[in-house]
Parts: sequence; C-alpha cells; structure tokens
Amino acid sequence: MSAVTPDRAGLDAELEAAEGAVARASASLVDLEEHPGYGLLRPGGFTGVSARRREETLATVAELHRDLALYRRAVATAREARGARGRPSGDELAAAHDALHGESVTVTEEAVPLQRRGLLGPTSEVTRTSADALLARMTAAFDAATRVVADVAAVWDAVAAQLGPADRALDALRAEAAAVPEATVDVSGWSTRLEALRGRVLTDPLAHAGSAAPVPAAALAGVEAGLAAAREELAQARALRVGLDERVAALTARIDALAADESAAETVAAEVARLVVAVPGLPVPRRRAPELRAAVREAHARARDGRWEEASAGFAAASEAVDAAAAQAGSDRAVLGGLLDRRAELRGRLGALRAKAGAHGRGEDLALDALHTRARDLLWSAPCDLAAATVAVRAYQRGLEEGP
Repeated sequence: MSAVTPDRAGLDAELEAAEGAVARASASLVDLEEHPGYGLLRPGGFTGVSARRREETLATVAELHRDLALYRRAVATAREARGARGRPSGDELAAAHDALHGESVTVTEEAVPLQRRGLLGPTSEVTRTSADALLARMTAAFDAATRVVADVAAVWDAVAAQLGPADRALDALRAEAAAVPEATVDVSGWSTRLEALRGRVLTDPLAHAGSAAPVPAAALAGVEAGLAAAREELAQARALRVGLDERVAALTARIDALAADESAAETVAAEVARLVVAVPGLPVPRRRAPELRAAVREAHARARDGRWEEASAGFAAASEAVDAAAAQAGSDRAVLGGLLDRRAELRGRLGALRAKAGAHGRGEDLALDALHTRARDLLWSAPCDLAAATVAVRAYQRGLEEGP
C-alpha cells in the first residue's frame, strides 16, 4: 500500500473522473463498432495492406474490450476501498489511491515452464500495470483503430461518389432492358465491369487511403461511355419497337406507290418502243419494288428477333432505296414520255402548217404538198423516226415560208 495519504477531496474528484472515463470509453467503443467503416472490416475478404491492418484493428478492438473491463474493475475496486463514509480513514484513502494509480491491475498471468523454474521459484509470471497506464494504452489503441475505420469508410465513400453516376446509369439500363426483353444489350457484362472497378479498390481500400478519386479515371470513363452507348442502343430499339408496325406500313405504302410509278414507266417505255424508232441512250425502266418489299420483310423479321440495330439499318437502307428508285422511275418516265410528246408536238405543228398553207392559197402547190406528204408519212408511221420527221417538218415549214 502507498505510504502517501491522499487528500479526500482530490481522491473523490479522481474517482468521479475515472468513473466518467469508464462511461465515455464504453460509449466510444459502442460508437466504434457501429461505425460503417468497422462494419466493412468485419466480413474480411481484404488483400494487401488492408488485410494486415484489418487483423490488427480487430485484435485492437478486442483488447480494448478486455482493457476496459480491467479498468472498470480497478475503478470499482478504488470506489469500494474508498467506502461510503463521508470521512474515510487514511488507510481507505491510501487503498483507493493505490487501486487507481498503483500497479494493481493484472494484465497477464502466464505459467512459467518447468525448465525455467527454480526449486522455490514462482510457478507463474504476472504482468501488472496501473489504471492510469491502462487508460493511456486504451486511448492510443482507440485512436489507432478509429484511424483505420475512418480511412476504410472514407475510401468506400469516395468509391461510391465516383461510381454513383455509373451505378445509376446501370440501374437505368437494367430497367430499360427489362422493358425490351428481346434486346441484346449486355447488361450483365457492364455490371461485371463496373463491379470489377469497384472491387479493384475495395479489396484493398487502405492502399488508396487519402485519395479523393481512387478508381482509375480512364477505366471508369470507358465504362461510363459503354453504358451511355448501350442506353442509346436501347432507346433506338425501344423507339423502333414502338413504331414498328407504323414504320412497316408507311414503307409498304411508299413501295406500292413506287410499283405504280415503275409500272407507268414500263408502259411508257413499251409505247415508245412501238411508236418511236430507238434512240441511243434511252433509259430502260427497272422494277425495284419487289426486292425492296423483300428488304422490308427481312428488316421486320430482324426486329421481331430483337436484332434492333440490324433492323434499324435495314429500314433506313430500304427507305433511301425507295426514294432513289422513285426518283429514277420518274426520270425514266419523263425522258421516255418526252419522245411521245415530241411526236405529238410535231404532228400538231404539221397540222397547223397545213392549215396555214390552205389559208394562203397553196393547197394545190405540188412541191409543197410533196414535203407535207413526206413529213406526214414519217410522223404517222410506226415506229416513227423522230429525227427524220423533225427534219421533214422543218423542210415543209421552210417551203411554206419561202413561197412559190
């Protein structure tokens, strides 16, 4: 027992402070174990420096519980030694003082192996310390544990902040893919890539302590770009799916109109072949409507199979081809119809010139009549040589203008 007789008021203040320390330490340990970072330590699965620090921290927390129990017991012993009397004796004060400040706390007790014992030596070795030293050790251990727990939580939060947009994009992609089940977007693959980025950091979070952006920026940007592209592909698929029947109907109607145009162009071509002598370079109308109907059917089948990207490309190509074919059919019809129009125009001009000749009293002009007969025979023959007929009409016109 200490030879020092402490002051009663001072000792009572120390006892009250020690009891307060027990309460605060107990509450702090509860807070530590309820901290999200400590919850992340418990399951394990860490690698590298985090695996080692995890084991150390869990062991430290277990030691804190043991040390707190020893400290609580020492404080309780001091309170019991102090007694409840308003004026405790000197021995009671000294005993209470020793319980708080003397090396009265047994930390460990280990058996001494036989080969290390003397005949009269102790059978066990006891390690003692004071409640004060115990509290100081607990304070240092708690600080070390909280640093690890806080660092793990900080890295976890940083990863969550970095991956938050990608996580939300993946959730949106998953929901959108569920609405278009036949789509071929690889949601599972993107989820795996995102989890790989997360796991690369969170399996050893303490290796990234202090970093505000622990996930590699380039790798994350690649995943985010891929998710955006996948969502755009789904959006196109959804738009195509929603308007699929309308799109097929509209394309089919345009192909029907094209078929009519191509048929009209072929009719004009046949009429030209019958009535006009062939001219080099004339267009030959072509029927593209049947092959375009087949292309639309194929794109429709791909859409029903969920091959939305191929289907969209097929519809777009068919639409462009319909426009081009319609323009070509119109051009062919105009060129060929122009020949028939030229024949009709020459016939009309010849008739007008004949009437003019009669009005001028030249109806019996044999030379002029021969020119008219030549032009008329060419224009009313089938097939008509338009070039020769044009020359003949002009000759008749000149003859009329030159006079007898």
